[in-house]
Amino acid sequence: MSVCPTNFNEKVECPFVDRKEFIEAFEKAFNNIDQKDYSILVYYGVAGIGKTSLRKKLPTLLEKHNESDLHTRVIWTSIDFATEQYRQPYKFLEVLSSQLRQKYNIKFNSFDIALATYWKKINPHNPLVKENYSEGSIVRDVLDVCDEFVPVNLIPNVLNLAKSLPEHYQKWALKRKEDISRLPELEPTEIYERLPVYLAHDLADHLQNTSEFVVIFIDTYEALWEKERDNGSFNSRDEWLRKLIENIQRSCLWVIFGREKLRWEEVDEDWKNYLDQQKIGKLPEEDALDLLKHFGITEEDIQKVLIESSEGVPYYLELSIDTYRKIKKKKQSAPENFAKVPEGIFCRFVKYLDREEKETLKILSVPRYWNRELFKILVEEFNTGYPATSFSELHSFSFMYVDEKGKCSMHQLMRKSLQDYQDQDLKKEVHNFMLDFYSNQLKDLDIKAITPEHETALTEAFYHAKETLEAEDLLDWFITVSYQFNIAAFWQLITPMYEEILRILEAKLGPEHLYVEATLNYLAGLYRDMGNYDKALLLFQRDLEISEKLLDPQDPYLAITLNNFAGFYSQLGDYEKALPLFQRALEIREKMLNSQDPAIATTLNNLADFYRKIGYYEKALPLFQRALGIIEKVLDPQDLYLAGALNNLAALYDSMGDYEKALSLYQRALEIFEENWGPQHPYVATILNNLAVLYDSMGDYEIAVPLYQRSLEIREKVLGSRHPDTITTRNNLQTLLSNGKL
Repeated sequence: MSVCPTNFNEKVECPFVDRKEFIEAFEKAFNNIDQKDYSILVYYGVAGIGKTSLRKKLPTLLEKHNESDLHTRVIWTSIDFATEQYRQPYKFLEVLSSQLRQKYNIKFNSFDIALATYWKKINPHNPLVKENYSEGSIVRDVLDVCDEFVPVNLIPNVLNLAKSLPEHYQKWALKRKEDISRLPELEPTEIYERLPVYLAHDLADHLQNTSEFVVIFIDTYEALWEKERDNGSFNSRDEWLRKLIENIQRSCLWVIFGREKLRWEEVDEDWKNYLDQQKIGKLPEEDALDLLKHFGITEEDIQKVLIESSEGVPYYLELSIDTYRKIKKKKQSAPENFAKVPEGIFCRFVKYLDREEKETLKILSVPRYWNRELFKILVEEFNTGYPATSFSELHSFSFMYVDEKGKCSMHQLMRKSLQDYQDQDLKKEVHNFMLDFYSNQLKDLDIKAITPEHETALTEAFYHAKETLEAEDLLDWFITVSYQFNIAAFWQLITPMYEEILRILEAKLGPEHLYVEATLNYLAGLYRDMGNYDKALLLFQRDLEISEKLLDPQDPYLAITLNNFAGFYSQLGDYEKALPLFQRALEIREKMLNSQDPAIATTLNNLADFYRKIGYYEKALPLFQRALGIIEKVLDPQDLYLAGALNNLAALYDSMGDYEKALSLYQRALEIFEENWGPQHPYVATILNNLAVLYDSMGDYEIAVPLYQRSLEIREKVLGSRHPDTITTRNNLQTLLSNGKL
């Protein structure tokens, strides 16, 4: 395996210690790739045993094959589950298709269409943007010929659509039209579950057409179960990958690296016929000896101690060689310097480090990664005494990794050892600092400009928050910091974090606690927004059960739960269940709060709007009027809540066709918003849009157009071009202009 001692100025070229049996196992699997329906080669062993080094070595054999055999090309790619995002099925599939598309120009038409349909279903108001798709993507080509990607219109006529696209799509459309034509009928969760199949079909089609073979390497496989090992069935976590493998036959070799054997035979005994599982054990003594000699360790007594203390694990040899070099630089090394095993390796290593190096490594063991800038900040903030200008020297150690983008990390065994052996109060202090560091990057976040760096900041802030905040404080913090991501529809990002918070709260507080209830409410809303109504319904039901058990039947907090559940039923169209919940929420507030409390006005306003939506205008109107009466009585004439109530009442009059009253109320609301928040606020844009709709309905098109245009200008500037409100105004304006009414 590859072990990586270094000199103190720069990294040296690390040899690959050749364990022939593992190379031969790969060569055998590769040569027999078309002899079985499925070929899965698994290398497993403890951390630091050399799996990743082997994974880096094997592709070089494929490149040599391609250079020597011009008739049978092998395509390959590699994905590492050490990157947390890649453990999500849709992200893994996105990355896999992107890598193969970029390296080998493979088309993934079915997968691209399915993924675009999925996103369109969970974000129905957000248009797909051509620039977000790579050259050669069918979605990009569709957007070239169509104004918008509307699955219900495009996909059932996929053959006709293909005729308007480049010629190579027509063959695909003929073969896959039945699979694709069903997409508009499927729920988002159903499409999500089938994404591996669509990608597999595309890759299988390519391999069949070209007679090529593909080898796909997956590293750090055990990371799939991080935080999930005790959550449901063990084998359910990688069920999606088995589905992908099952749909690519005879021409694909999967090479998986992890700490444990795969247990797929527990799902289906037939997998035994396709799995070749190779355990990577101890490094043979002769290979370890050759390695030590390669790096100049010639003393036989020290060689013996190092080989024994390493217990055949290459990682420990790496540390030992670094330790040897450090000692040799300061004094004559001796066998007693390497006496203890295996914990002694860590102790020996830090013993011969400078104080400044020790203190700096303790600090760096807390974040999961860093760059040069953060390194400088940390050594200065915690006064480790290490010169910030010596970044390269510290990162020359073999347990330190720096990628091509300057992202630094530490070998996980060393990192864990440093954390275990340091003062725990110091570790918490560093976690607190890192929490503030990443949280500050999320302040005043513009929802239209959320970048991958912001996503990373949230992910890392959450990691450090878990380590330093109490469970209740963790929820309070996350509700605030994730708000912008929530309204910007980054639901896939924040949902797993809320799920983890729920597990933390339940473990500490039990399954029935108000903080658990609050988390259930947020999670239910996220599942609802993503179109997973079954999960949302279960969580809303559990939320209500806990609230009713823990709270007094007349508690105003219970009214909040009732109101949210009612809103969900209303969204489902289950109005019979929604109405009594709305009524209970109003009853509680009217009984427990002062009759002129603005909270009652809010509930009245919500119930009135519910009646407006179902066309019960005669019930909605008195509720709106009563709500407005409370607000006008207890709040300032220029209060923003008053402006909101005026806007909603105006919407009712608009629906009833009483345009004169609607116009007056809209104008009054607009005046309040502009007075308080200025002419560029999104709420101003909302009133302008509503006013334009009203003038449109009245036939005053010349007045409506500039109002639409001003509303659109504000929304594009403040909310961004993809915000649902922006899209609504743009569509309203385009509809008016295209109808030829001017």
